[in-house]
This record gives sequence, structure tokens and C-alpha cells, in this order.
Amino acid sequence: MDKKFQELKKGEQEFLKHFEEHPHFETLRKEGKPGEEAKKEISDFFKKLTEEIEKLPEIKKEAEIHHESLENISSKLAHAVHIALEEGILEGIAFIKKFKSPYLLDAFHDLLAGHFYNLLIKFGKLKEIK
Repeated sequence: MDKKFQELKKGEQEFLKHFEEHPHFETLRKEGKPGEEAKKEISDFFKKLTEEIEKLPEIKKEAEIHHESLENISSKLAHAVHIALEEGILEGIAFIKKFKSPYLLDAFHDLLAGHFYNLLIKFGKLKEIK
């Protein structure tokens, strides 16, 4: 295993592993980007998404209440949000359910229903109700 890969958080490792076989990763390679550059692009997106989630007061509160690191929670949630955007909401829910954590599932719902609602509409994962 690549040393850089080992230095990543568990959620980041899962995310990159997921994308090694994901169509988006294949698209990046077809665009002529070397594997490492494509991985970096995906990792950078994931890092920005994680940082955005970490700034949300409700996520900070969840971490405090459940005595879990903010980085760990935001990493899992960022991964789930990205899966929801790329593959669909049900797939994102399935990912979060693997952790068997009701508060993570609730936090994921809050992110989708609140913070990322417009993004999901933009990506065609939800239809705007008028």
C-alpha cells in the first residue's frame, strides 16, 4: 500500500479506495490525468467537503455530545454526501448505516435536508418541489 495512502484518515482511505473502481475515477484517467493526479483531485474535493461539514455548528455539537472526534464524524459524513451526489441518496444512506450509529444517520439526514439540499437538486439527485 502506498505510504501516502496509509497516512490518510480511515474515511479518506475508504473514499479513495471506493473511487479506484468508480466511473468518476475512470473519467479522470480518460481525460489523460495520471492515477496519482486523479486521486489527488478526488482527495482535495473530499478534504474541502470535510472542512465544510466540520464548520457546521450542528456537527460540532454532535461530536461533543457523542464524544467522538469532529474529524472522524465529518470524514464519514463527507464520504456519505459524496456517495449521495455520485450514486444516489439511497447509496449514501446505505454507507452511513454501515456504522450502526443513529446519530450519524440523523446528522446525514440533517445535512441532506438542510445544508446540501440545493446541491442535491443541482446534481439531479432530487427534484425541486414548487
